[in-house]
Amino acid sequence: MKKFQFGFSLVEIMVVVSIIGALSAVAYANFSQSSAQSRDVQRQADLRIVSTALDMYKSEYGRYPEGCNGPNKWSGHSPDYSCSSGNQYIEGLAPEFIPRLPQDPKLNGDNSGYVYTTNTDGTVYKFTAYKTVESEEVTYSHEFKFCDTDYAADSAQICVNVSEEPYYNDTPDHCEGDDAIFKTSYATWGGFTIPSVAATHSNFDASVDRYTEEIICDKPVPPVPPSPVPPAPPSPVPPAPPSNDVGRGWPFNWGPFNCWGC
Repeated sequence: MKKFQFGFSLVEIMVVVSIIGALSAVAYANFSQSSAQSRDVQRQADLRIVSTALDMYKSEYGRYPEGCNGPNKWSGHSPDYSCSSGNQYIEGLAPEFIPRLPQDPKLNGDNSGYVYTTNTDGTVYKFTAYKTVESEEVTYSHEFKFCDTDYAADSAQICVNVSEEPYYNDTPDHCEGDDAIFKTSYATWGGFTIPSVAATHSNFDASVDRYTEEIICDKPVPPVPPSPVPPAPPSPVPPAPPSNDVGRGWPFNWGPFNCWGC
């Protein structure tokens, strides 16, 4: 009687495993890409929601709110921009104008994520999803481009030939279309500065552009923590004054001889 063996050869098993591995890799890549696209959609939605809330705040209080690190500094929820207030990186916005401040769904290191700044007067702001865009490269035509540098469509762009140092008469690198920061960051901004010169002054428009550029054309830089105050040196202990009790010691010092039992 013949005996029959049922099963797969080693070669057949290896072929099946290879096919399963290839299919899994394709499925994982598709899933990862889908997840990245979903996170980018969420980022754009968060920028719209925060922008609307900021406009509501300004309508109520006449200015944009400060970030938790203060004006002209960047504030956010990631480690490089966080504050002692935790997630309240835009002061006074939540819960009055938005239920809670959003957090970037996936950071790209400590120097990334949702970051916010405003000028001292609160007349202009910038809010960005900094260096976290995953599924696309941001271009000049994007709704949420990082800087106002649409060469083709906007003749009034202000981040070209910036008048403020250190970008004098030049475009900041992070506002160039081929820059890594520009291609991986979304941003929204609003408002404009009101210079101290009169509106009829010949430099009024240039002053508006210059001081608005300081915010809209800027990129996040982690705030520098204050230098620790060194402890005060201990006060020197003054030396004890010389004793005037000559002759009162033990044994007594009585002139040319000592009295041990007197």
